[in-house]
Amino acid sequence: MTLAELIAGAPVGRIHGDLAIEIGGLGYDSRRTRPGDLFFSTARDAVAGRAHIEDALKRGARAVVARGGVVETARPAFALIESAEPRVVMGIAAARFFGAPSHRMDLIGVTGTSGKTTTTWLIESIFAAAGRPCGLIGTIGVFAGGRKLHGGLTTPESIDFEAALATMEAGGVKAAAAEISSIGIAERRVDRLAFRACLFTNLGRDHLDYHGTLEDYFAAKLRLFTEILPRSVWRDAIAAARGDEPFGQRVLRACAGRKLSFGLDRALDVYPESYSAGLDGVRATINAFGRRFAINSPLLGEINLLNILGASAVSVALGIEPEAVAEGVRRCPGAPGRLESVGGPPGVKVLVDYAHKPDALEAVLGALRALGPRRLVCVFGCGGDRDRGKRPIMGAIAGRLADAAVLTSDNPRTEEPLRIIAEVEDGLRECGLARIGEAAAARGERGYIVEPDRRDAIAVGLRIAAAGDIVVIAGKGHEDYQLVAGRRLDFDDRAVVREIVARMGATEPPAEN
Repeated sequence: MTLAELIAGAPVGRIHGDLAIEIGGLGYDSRRTRPGDLFFSTARDAVAGRAHIEDALKRGARAVVARGGVVETARPAFALIESAEPRVVMGIAAARFFGAPSHRMDLIGVTGTSGKTTTTWLIESIFAAAGRPCGLIGTIGVFAGGRKLHGGLTTPESIDFEAALATMEAGGVKAAAAEISSIGIAERRVDRLAFRACLFTNLGRDHLDYHGTLEDYFAAKLRLFTEILPRSVWRDAIAAARGDEPFGQRVLRACAGRKLSFGLDRALDVYPESYSAGLDGVRATINAFGRRFAINSPLLGEINLLNILGASAVSVALGIEPEAVAEGVRRCPGAPGRLESVGGPPGVKVLVDYAHKPDALEAVLGALRALGPRRLVCVFGCGGDRDRGKRPIMGAIAGRLADAAVLTSDNPRTEEPLRIIAEVEDGLRECGLARIGEAAAARGERGYIVEPDRRDAIAVGLRIAAAGDIVVIAGKGHEDYQLVAGRRLDFDDRAVVREIVARMGATEPPAEN
């Protein structure tokens, strides 16, 4: 396509060079630039922006879109487009370059603080059970036809998003379930996508280091429903939200057009007439728009019942028969690292979960507490270089809901791990939990243990557990690395559990879920 065709109608300022030149590809990472590409400079720092542009030009970029003031360069032989919003221009160009596949697909966007990943995996399983292959885009990666295409951001940049959808469409996949993060929305990565449905799970404290306040965080997510969804080419596009959650209610009030509610309240569009949540999974009779069907899921806890309700609501609204919904829910083992069962010592249930923010940790521990374990042991920490305000909050949650907490490192990044631990420890102490030794914890005393080394902390959590206990290792979930002092180290909580349990002797096999 020509440069003129790609950027027609986009918010651009001054144009330098020939718009008639042919563009062979799109890029935003200078290191991956190929000859003939249109390169988008998204850096806000002028020095970094100039460096990226120079690198892209050396690699053969034919044209550049960049903010004004970032474009002084010694290389004159290229076309330059100035824009105050290069990511908006990138979204427009990406949709055109890849043929706007979302205009012909059932693209379902899932946003919220918690539950996005599991909900998208449930939707994929439900569509598959209905004979409608469905792609996945999210935290764990991009999948099509059961094959992982690549990993990266929870919500990819618009070029990667459109390219993934185009690959899915070329392979005969006509639906996709995608996690839509608040940062992805704020950075305009999804502005040009045509959503068939958008679903809101819940809202709690997260990403305040980026958004500043909870209201600004919510406002970013609300844009998906009030600005992006209404622009969809699908005239009957659906807005779905939990109707028994305050922020979900605000989403529904702000939306126009077709909308539906789900949750535990019987006054909602989709709700459980009855349910149970035990160590063997979730059982429920669901009423969806007056149609009743039973579900039997291996997933654990009321938090997963809510994920099932959201996925079921959207699926039925998009024409999936209840029988296929029930089968898809039955088949879905859950997403990797989301209350994932890992083999533990005899009689001990060991679960690995991604909960790394207050609401998620509270929901996970609350759900596991409701399952009636003899004791609940939580191994957790907080990430570095992120919202420090959530650290004592998470400590207080663990102190209130766990019988024994093992405080350790998560991804400290460039921060001193002991400083992070001290800030989390404030919350544990404030809720009345005392610091104790491993022997006392093994005897059943309530309290918390500090072990900065995550591998050793997991070992402690397993050693202090006895038959009838649940041990949850929270914070990293599916991640197979740890970020420490600027280094990326191989580290997978699940693999570490298996190694330690193997050294301890006999294991309790994980559930077949």
